[in-house]
Amino acid sequence: MHAHKLHPVTPLPRSTAHAPEASPGDQGVDQLIATVADQAEDGWWLDDGHQRRLARRAASCLLAPAVGDRVWAVGGEAHGLYVLAVLERAEGSAPATLAFDGDLAVRTEGRLTLSAHAGMELHTPRNLGVSSDELTVQARQGRAAIQELSLLCRRVFASLSRVTRVGEVLELFVDRVLQRSKHSMRAIEGLDRTSAGALELEAEGAAHVKATHALVNGKELVKMDGGQIHLG
Repeated sequence: MHAHKLHPVTPLPRSTAHAPEASPGDQGVDQLIATVADQAEDGWWLDDGHQRRLARRAASCLLAPAVGDRVWAVGGEAHGLYVLAVLERAEGSAPATLAFDGDLAVRTEGRLTLSAHAGMELHTPRNLGVSSDELTVQARQGRAAIQELSLLCRRVFASLSRVTRVGEVLELFVDRVLQRSKHSMRAIEGLDRTSAGALELEAEGAAHVKATHALVNGKELVKMDGGQIHLG
């Protein structure tokens, strides 16, 4: 086997990619880091230390800029300037706001958790709907102020230690009422009237009826039966 003599090879020049020629209306793209100086009707005025330029919020910038924030903006003369991101919030600025134009849908194939240490509020001037297979609400204290409530349930079970109801009118329309308690006390200032097809009162111990005037009227029959009957 004979060794071949190697000759040095001159490397080829590296090719340089050329950008496509700009269209007549394209003046290039600028990017800058600026401070939000003021809010305009259709955007924000940005100050980069040399001049003020009007910019709009890009659709991908979910955090709405506020006056004093440091932002990153990209754009040009052809299509305007867009704020892509809020880099730094101003000290003492308003609460951070996620702003969207139009409807919003958040979707995940897993579990969604919303957590807030100081509190959470839901505000809407229209309807608020909750739909789920099972609803669990747990709180130390709850309040509800509703002008009109319509509740439709097939079955309700409530375990309560103490219930207080204050109102003007209470109406109950049911087929059957079953109540069991150890003690029952009622204090009625006005008239207490019971109208029934048949009325039955039963007491295992003593039954005491006391009134200034006591009247018992029987249209056909009044019967008193006992081991001893005392009148007067």
